[in-house]
Amino acid sequence: MTSNRFRSFVLIGALAFSAHAYALSDSEKGVYEEAKKFYASKEYTRSYAILSTLYLEALDDPKLNFYLGRSAYEVGELSAAIAAFERVMMLEPDNVYNRVELARAQQSAGLSSEAEEGFAKVVQYPGLPQNVRDQVEYYLSAIAKQRQRSFFSATARAGFLYDSNVNFGSSDDIYILPAYGVFPAAHSVSDTAHEETLRVTHLYDIGESKGAMIRNQLGLYNRRYSDEHGYDLTVFSYNPAMIYSNERSLYELVAGVDRVLLGGNNYYMQYSLQPKWMYSYSSSLRQTVAFKIGRKNYTETANALDSRNIQMQAGLEYYFTPANSLRGELFSSRQIKNSGNRVDVNYNETGANFLYTNQLLPMSILQANMGVKRRDYDDYSTLFQSNRTDKTVYGSINLIQRLTKAVSLEFLGNYNHTDSTISIYHFDKYTLGLSLSTRF
Repeated sequence: MTSNRFRSFVLIGALAFSAHAYALSDSEKGVYEEAKKFYASKEYTRSYAILSTLYLEALDDPKLNFYLGRSAYEVGELSAAIAAFERVMMLEPDNVYNRVELARAQQSAGLSSEAEEGFAKVVQYPGLPQNVRDQVEYYLSAIAKQRQRSFFSATARAGFLYDSNVNFGSSDDIYILPAYGVFPAAHSVSDTAHEETLRVTHLYDIGESKGAMIRNQLGLYNRRYSDEHGYDLTVFSYNPAMIYSNERSLYELVAGVDRVLLGGNNYYMQYSLQPKWMYSYSSSLRQTVAFKIGRKNYTETANALDSRNIQMQAGLEYYFTPANSLRGELFSSRQIKNSGNRVDVNYNETGANFLYTNQLLPMSILQANMGVKRRDYDDYSTLFQSNRTDKTVYGSINLIQRLTKAVSLEFLGNYNHTDSTISIYHFDKYTLGLSLSTRF
């Protein structure tokens, strides 16, 4: 404890002194650019050799110190790495990726208590990418292994929303049935609702195998409309997973059981199994590949909707800076009905999705999402004398404002536009939501 206080005192003094330190000269800037090239090409020994001679002239430069910390970590200079990451934290206390690197360096240096405290704070950050969360949970599990104990976390959210088209009403005024004539289409109905979400995660280790753990997740989602109670939605989910992680790869085998209630009544049960592989090419580029098989069993009155499905997805995530990332994903799925003659069950779906995340300010996070998808139904509808194809464009904006380290205010706006070869299925829909979330 005394050594940590002394180190903090020295850091504060050094940063205060740096206010009077001169900026890098032109020649030093050129050397710095050379060091960044070595860092980008993973020549950490060379980047560390250069940066360790420059940082005293740039104690208040968070980027230079972050590069120094990462280079020092890679070459095994853990004390230098910790000092560099701590300087960044004092300059940018809400730089979550720097906090991850600091905790990793502390763990490698045997400072388990400090590392655990750092990782535990990171998982409380809203908007944290899932692959980063998985890695942090792995590190927490490794610390728990040393101490022979488990790790719990939970997220709760509650809020209100406005839904412009609760019933997915057609954006067209009429539709045509061949040989029957012209009919008025159902208009969209708007409503307000309250919604609540709860997710509880428990991690624990498997035997003595380093990097292996089991994750259990329980989830609850509830939406209640003010007037249109037939569209009230409740989802109970349970997702156990077996996970193995090493320095670059994370492997998951995730099972899923979901019970869905619509309008307050049982609607269907869904079962799934998903193998997933995430691989980090570098600190800034990661990929995800996943394959999922599942089955939906509806209630007896709707069992003609019973189906089996498979889905494949592949994504890349790139970090422009530790607080600025872009994720792109391609996906394809196939759903097959179990029995019956419904023409709206068998389909193929393909699409792409993009998610941009930016920590605008230390306490503010912006997430912008957009995507396209196409769904082609197999069966021919004699009523409409057509095969049905739906094309959808969607997008969302999510602004997260942290009020405290654990509590956040979230604003979310969604828009969905779908065109169909059968006009009655054209629709436009948007939702606006405001909620409060907390992690504990």
